[in-house]
Amino acid sequence: MGLLGGKCVRCGNRTGRRGDTTCDSCQEDLRLRVQAADEEKRLCPVDQSPMTKDVAHMLVLDRCPQCRGVWLDGGELEQIASINDRALASMSRGMLVY
Repeated sequence: MGLLGGKCVRCGNRTGRRGDTTCDSCQEDLRLRVQAADEEKRLCPVDQSPMTKDVAHMLVLDRCPQCRGVWLDGGELEQIASINDRALASMSRGMLVY
């Protein structure tokens, strides 16, 4: 184990702290999966099929296995937009603009 802690048992990244077995990102993913399992199941507004809960980009999304539609709860579209804004900002820091 190095100064930055051990490796995450899920993804292999550094945990950042000694004694932790999962990194912060994996801990948040696991928390969201537990939250998704506890949420009420919904029916697809298109075909009335029971939808599944998926975790993507640290959001719990409702997805229909029949029509493959993805349905967002209030505020989730804004969260997706902010993820894209942060990703673009991170990418642009590595680029030189003349």
